Amino acid sequence: MKKLCVTLMIFSVFISCNKKIEPKPSSPINLSHALNLVDSVEVDGTQLYFIHIYADAPDYKPVEAAGEGVSCVDDVGRFMEVLETEILKYKRTDLLPIARGMTRFLLYMCRDDGLWHNFIDADGKINREYRTSIADFEWWAARGIRGLAAAYNIFKESENDCELLSRLKAKIETTIPQLEEVLKSYPQTHATELGERPSWLIHHAPDMSSEFLLALTKLHSTVEFDYLDAIEKLAEGLIVCQFQQEDHRLNGMYFCWNNIWHGWGNNQAYALLETYKITANPDILKSVQLWADFFIPFLIDNNFPHRIELSSDGTYQMATYPQIAYGINSLYRGVKTLAEITGKPEYKAYAEQIFAWFTGHNIAGAAMYDAETGRVYDGINDGPKVNLNSGAESTIECLLAIQKRGKYNNIGTEK
Repeated sequence: MKKLCVTLMIFSVFISCNKKIEPKPSSPINLSHALNLVDSVEVDGTQLYFIHIYADAPDYKPVEAAGEGVSCVDDVGRFMEVLETEILKYKRTDLLPIARGMTRFLLYMCRDDGLWHNFIDADGKINREYRTSIADFEWWAARGIRGLAAAYNIFKESENDCELLSRLKAKIETTIPQLEEVLKSYPQTHATELGERPSWLIHHAPDMSSEFLLALTKLHSTVEFDYLDAIEKLAEGLIVCQFQQEDHRLNGMYFCWNNIWHGWGNNQAYALLETYKITANPDILKSVQLWADFFIPFLIDNNFPHRIELSSDGTYQMATYPQIAYGINSLYRGVKTLAEITGKPEYKAYAEQIFAWFTGHNIAGAAMYDAETGRVYDGINDGPKVNLNSGAESTIECLLAIQKRGKYNNIGTEK
């Protein structure tokens, strides 16, 4: 019997030693600079983690934003999506404490009625007075919900985070009355100089509504939440706000606000494609392909302008600067997702041309991401001149783009 046991032990060791060990996947991003911006503060006995808004050259130490604070929901919510990918795809379990602390930050910034504040002071006090921090259901609410959706994905399988998961689910559900209030206007429209526009978009803003659509599609995809009705209505509204005129150079453009498109974030295409993954609505794919076939080449040919304003007579004016990572990433993830869905090589090529803005194929001829430090410069200003500061938003948006692509270097080799 003893001889049999020894034989089995040897056999077991042999099998164990010869078992193929899967290598840990390697992340394509450098988180060093972003983590240098991460900080924490204790509020009522709870440690809240956040990411500083600004970091100025040349030392890149965090700088407080005058009148605003040290951090905001806008940045923390989006950084949670960076952490989501690092933790779930690249197995960075060392980042879990930061993810927990930032989840608590987001819970702290959302009121029980579903309205959100945005900025926090260094002492942990909520800024309730600044115009973009007053309790509301707009930009920062959308990004806060995006962050909570990422947190749900991170912690949904964790037996040690049941209490945190319960709290964030309850907080997410407080958004329902706010959404219902907005969608009461469906299917009403209102007249503008450029035709009828949907009255059921959040604050009548297609760009802002696309941020909410990203949040809702991420939540709905967890199967724990049912936002299908709101998703379909918001998507319909975004499509209505697309400029379509076959003989016009701006054909396919999604309006961001009134008669304006801007590069300060334009997630309509990306949000619509996330909706398409859920609904398989062919009208959505048709709309985004129109955008990619006509408007994306226009933007590439014109070096990614910052702003376009269209008049009722069909003429338009463009502003070149500033160009920022947020706007470029919005374009990139839209085209990249379309390429993934359709497999069409022309969309893959467009995605590569857009991403190349980060590597130096831009109007300033300068790489905007430093792979050695993880810094992302804050943009390109008139001159052209690179803004060498490196705050949270630019860093986060570039990291999201690199995660989406799966690598940073080797532009033009995308398969």
